[in-house]
Amino acid sequence: MSTVVAARTASDVPLGPAQPRARSWWTGWRLALRMARRDVRRDRGRSWFVWLMIAVPVAILAAAQVLTASFDLSPIERARLITGGNQAAIAWAWEPFDPELNSFGVVGPSVDHPSAEARTPPGWGESLASKAAAVARLLNRPVATLTWSTPNYGAAEQGLLMLGLDPHDPALTGVIRLTDGRLPDAPNEVLVTSRGAAEGIPAAGPATITFGRIKTDVTVVGRADVQLLGSYDLIGYPQQIHDELSFLVPGDRPVTWDDAVMLARYGFETTSLDIVAHPPRPLPPSGVGIGPGDVALVIGLLQVALMVGPAFAIGAARQRRSLALAALNGADPRQLRRVALGQALLLGSTATLAGTLVGTGAGIAAWPAVASSSGEAQGPLDVPVPALALLLALGVLTAMGSALVTARGLARLSLVGALRGTVRSAPGGRRGTVAGILLLGLGLVAAWWPITRLGERAPEVVFFWFGGCVAALTGFLLTTPALLGILARLGRHAPVALRIALRDLARHRGRATAVVASVAGGVLLLTVVWTLVVSVEADEARQYIPETLAGQAGVTTGTGAESGLTGLDATIRSVDPRLRITRVAGPTIPKPGTKDNETLDLVGLRKGCTAAELQARGPVRPDCRSLIAYPTTGVLVADAADLVRLFRLNATQSDALTRGRLLVNTEPIEVAGGPTVNELQKGELQVAYLDDDTSAKIRTARIPALAITSDVIARGAPPTRYSVLASTKTAAALGWETSNWRLVVDHPDGPIAPATEQRLQEALTTVGVTVKVEHGFVPSPQPVLWLISGTLALLAVIGAAMATILAAAEMRPFLATFAAVGAPPSMTRRLATTQSVVLALLASGLGSLLGMVLGAPVGMVTTGWNGEQPIVVLPWLVAGLFVIGVPLVAGAVAALSTPREVSFTASTAD
Repeated sequence: MSTVVAARTASDVPLGPAQPRARSWWTGWRLALRMARRDVRRDRGRSWFVWLMIAVPVAILAAAQVLTASFDLSPIERARLITGGNQAAIAWAWEPFDPELNSFGVVGPSVDHPSAEARTPPGWGESLASKAAAVARLLNRPVATLTWSTPNYGAAEQGLLMLGLDPHDPALTGVIRLTDGRLPDAPNEVLVTSRGAAEGIPAAGPATITFGRIKTDVTVVGRADVQLLGSYDLIGYPQQIHDELSFLVPGDRPVTWDDAVMLARYGFETTSLDIVAHPPRPLPPSGVGIGPGDVALVIGLLQVALMVGPAFAIGAARQRRSLALAALNGADPRQLRRVALGQALLLGSTATLAGTLVGTGAGIAAWPAVASSSGEAQGPLDVPVPALALLLALGVLTAMGSALVTARGLARLSLVGALRGTVRSAPGGRRGTVAGILLLGLGLVAAWWPITRLGERAPEVVFFWFGGCVAALTGFLLTTPALLGILARLGRHAPVALRIALRDLARHRGRATAVVASVAGGVLLLTVVWTLVVSVEADEARQYIPETLAGQAGVTTGTGAESGLTGLDATIRSVDPRLRITRVAGPTIPKPGTKDNETLDLVGLRKGCTAAELQARGPVRPDCRSLIAYPTTGVLVADAADLVRLFRLNATQSDALTRGRLLVNTEPIEVAGGPTVNELQKGELQVAYLDDDTSAKIRTARIPALAITSDVIARGAPPTRYSVLASTKTAAALGWETSNWRLVVDHPDGPIAPATEQRLQEALTTVGVTVKVEHGFVPSPQPVLWLISGTLALLAVIGAAMATILAAAEMRPFLATFAAVGAPPSMTRRLATTQSVVLALLASGLGSLLGMVLGAPVGMVTTGWNGEQPIVVLPWLVAGLFVIGVPLVAGAVAALSTPREVSFTASTAD
């Protein structure tokens, strides 16, 4: 007569004699590491996989930390680049101000920008020499002059950035690094940088550049690099026509805070090495303290944890028989857990250490090439030892944490079941499910809370959303075992393969949850990112206003000057003689009484609206919106004959245009900000000229105009971009200057053909102009994001395949019994494939759904922060690719990796 006895667990086994706590701890870990080395040698394939899954991401993160830290300039490194190794750099800010020390260590205007009493340095004249002498007298020491100019080069008047300095000044010896040729000896000699050479400037010989409207012949005498902050094309002597003026202060005497305060009274911003090194008060923070490197570190380690979890689950399953034998010999649950963690400690520590060292070395080796490719001077190589040490520690803890999750049920290990190789996961308790539901709900609430703060970009909004995502993901994983049980009960009447697959997943819910976490975590992350990307693209499409009609080509130069269009007509007609060319421009209203090219903004006034409320630059009332508004004035200027041809104007409209009247579209136009309309009052258009200085007196004008419809505008230009047509003679009579000159190219047969477009590109890009054929809004390509998506999808497939291999090993006794009673040989492969597909489908489907739910509030906040209507687009295509592609590939991998037949002899897990 047999007696049924309950299976003994590890906690039921009597313990041996007590040992000192420290000695017991040390002995236990020695045993754990010894067993870990044995298991690593026994199962090299899985061990190498786990090792690489930890080492490779850690190496990438370490290299990224080195490059990010090197690119991120500290205040003192930034100050050294600005000063060129001198004591200080003093930049002319045009007006006095009350000084404030900003986060970069620069003494500049305060946030409120209160203007101090206007003063100019004694002896400040018009020439550069007099200005340098005035600054030298203020500081009682010599200074070196620097100018920044933006000349134009070539027939297309390509914009350049030129640094002006005396190359023979001893204070500037560390600023110029000559690589070829010689230093300039005369004002008409220049050096070209690598960036300038890439822009087409000759490496030697004569060249012509234009300052404003003044052409200057120069001679390139060499090539050099600039050791100053910024990117430059040319290096020459200081230019009288310049955009910015600065002075470097050499010598041994520092420029102190008192000196900077004195200089601020005369309108100079100061960057001093002494002030940055010894600030009068701590520098203010420059942000919330979380950078791209920190985000990449968190995401990378999270993905490492999710991916190595299933691998450690396989190791734990294969260790069960060994752990059962250890328990029978007196090992307590803590010792069993320690043994299970031995592999994680061994593999995690070695892989993280190797990954950190290799990644750091790769970052150091790549830094010179990365820094030189940026085209501007960079700070020194920075190896962030604290960040790398943190990465090393977190990498080991991540591996240990993943293994600990899979080893948490060892205290309830059934010894008889482990020795027989028929262990099941312990049934999940209700507390875990309830906690998971609560965390999931609270996480969704926290993630959606930011939509109540539209228009704000406070750091707490980001923290709240990120915390909600972590809570929601944790809650989802805690409820996964219960969900697997529900699916198993619902599948009782499903086909045999699906029913057995669901039942096995419910029985081994610990292993299944680890795989779901690895697949769903990556899918969730990418779905959130793609939700944000497609939502931003939809918002950009909503805001997009084309320059020309679909099928027309726009040809622009670097500066927009009319002289840059000279000779382009012949080049365009050489491509196709039938192409029609129209020169068009926009109006620029110069500010009276200024010499620095300051301009006014042209806006249209509607009935019941005042220019004062528009001058305030605040939100415009819906009944005051006009298409004639800043920043796109909506006014198209061209020769009257060209406008008549391009827009096919009738006799009345043509006559009004030649008589100096404007043609104004008075029909409502729907744009991103809402409906807009232009209104005529007694045959006149009322406009206002707004100044950036809101206290300035507003000038208004009434201009004779003729009303036209949107259909007339749509014949030659987009109605959402242009609503007013003006001849060049009318613009000149109104005191408007023309700028942003460009060519509109169209074909009489309709849109420009792709072949013609390609020939236009080849013909015109060689002369330095830009050609764009309008095809509507085209989203920016996302090759990096697609690469990351493919990588995570591959990792998800690997995780599902690992689960299949584990399932096949654990189901071998059951499958052998199935085969013994007459099941077909293909049953093994069908069961493994079905289980892999079901698990991958569950993880990718729920991960995509949760990712879109969590990504939607980010899309709303991002697209609605500036007062616009929020817009959210869900990435159904990407989610569909994951939901369909990952299960299919995982099923194919499972089918190929599972043997068609199994042995009739059951084998243990060990």
